[in-house]
Amino acid sequence: MQTSSKRHGQSKSRPRKSSAKKKIQAISIIGAGRMGTALGLALKGAGFQIQIVVAKRPARARRAAQTIGGGTLGLSAEQLDQLSSTQINRLSNSTLILIATPDDAIAGVAGQLAAIFKSDRLKNPSLATRIALHTSGALSAEVLKPLRRAGFAIGSMHPLISISESRAGAGALAQAFFSVEGDPAAVRAARSVVGHLGGQSFVVQSRHKSLYHAAAVMSSPHVVALFDMAREMLGRCGVSPGRARQVLLPLMRSTIENLSKQNPEVALTGTFKRGDAATARKHIEALTAANLPDILRTYLLLGERSIELAQRAAPDSAQFLEIARLVRRKRKSR
Repeated sequence: MQTSSKRHGQSKSRPRKSSAKKKIQAISIIGAGRMGTALGLALKGAGFQIQIVVAKRPARARRAAQTIGGGTLGLSAEQLDQLSSTQINRLSNSTLILIATPDDAIAGVAGQLAAIFKSDRLKNPSLATRIALHTSGALSAEVLKPLRRAGFAIGSMHPLISISESRAGAGALAQAFFSVEGDPAAVRAARSVVGHLGGQSFVVQSRHKSLYHAAAVMSSPHVVALFDMAREMLGRCGVSPGRARQVLLPLMRSTIENLSKQNPEVALTGTFKRGDAATARKHIEALTAANLPDILRTYLLLGERSIELAQRAAPDSAQFLEIARLVRRKRKSR
């Protein structure tokens, strides 16, 4: 999906490690799910100190701390409000706070942390600037405003990678592109951290975060939903779910490989690329007979987009007129 970084306004984030480590050495992570634990593992592997990892429940926090290792302390959300002097020192020494909770918890966590850092117990004059970043793709840095009022530069750092398991996800982060936005100091810090992880970063304007995230959903989770639809259709053909998975994945991989080398209008193959109205009609009849109305609606909607792609590659061709009329007529009749 990402081709030339310069062409799309993306730039590689490759700061010198020596200068970056002077600015960000110790990190605390709020949120110990797959994302938070994967980031903790990856950051520790890149040489950062993970001071504290916080989860909703104590057992989850302890497991995440053990997984990350290196003396990381696991705390529950309740314990975060009842810090001992040793725990206060750990949090106070954290130059960067990463919030990797679900989106609907971020504002509450920001308020909780702001109250803690405004406390006299957590003042650390040696840290002139603290950074707070969240990992949400849909929310802008503004959700962290309470932390800005507590003296933090705020921003977001969202990895465009699918993480279903923490250890594998930690390795995948080195291959990831990260969107970053927020206060200038937070953006600089985020790009530095991404560079140390081995990834690349690009800036998304705050007002576009939701649209950006919707694009990410289209290119990953929705692809999984499309795969599930295809697997259901093969199931109606008598193919078992396991076998359907084996059959479909090489096809999907070949499509991704084509997209890695070609623009979508060139990478497109199949019925709509050829303008094959007779085959599309058979598909529609089969989906109707199988009583799969949701899948038929999806097929027709994506068919319209595929026709647009095919027409880009052959703008003067009349071969798409019949299939375009067929798809439009069937969509209006739904």
